[in-house]
Amino acid sequence: QHDKKQNPVWKKRFAQLEALGFGWEVPAQRSLDEDVWQERLNELLEYKEANGDCRVPAEYEKNKTLANWVAYMRRRHKNNDKKLNSVWKKRFAQLEAVGFEWVLKRGRAARQPSKQK
Repeated sequence: QHDKKQNPVWKKRFAQLEALGFGWEVPAQRSLDEDVWQERLNELLEYKEANGDCRVPAEYEKNKTLANWVAYMRRRHKNNDKKLNSVWKKRFAQLEAVGFEWVLKRGRAARQPSKQK
């Protein structure tokens, strides 16, 4: 197996790409971007302040971006729980610390605290 970086043909191709301004660094995914993360987390905290919980409805008209982000966080947690990198583990811990619920029960009962008799 040949190392493409050492092969003269590939070296020339790499140099041509770099001359055109090609960047070899893969940009961070938007969902991993720290600024976006912090912005959404702040929006979630504002929602909690106004509503008393972190249960942003899927059809939240005031902030559809937040609603989509919350749904994405739940999917991400459900699908990747056992193979999370340290960034996601930290972020999930932050969500849990503010009272984020990973699984919501449907219906009115999920929205209302249970009454003790």
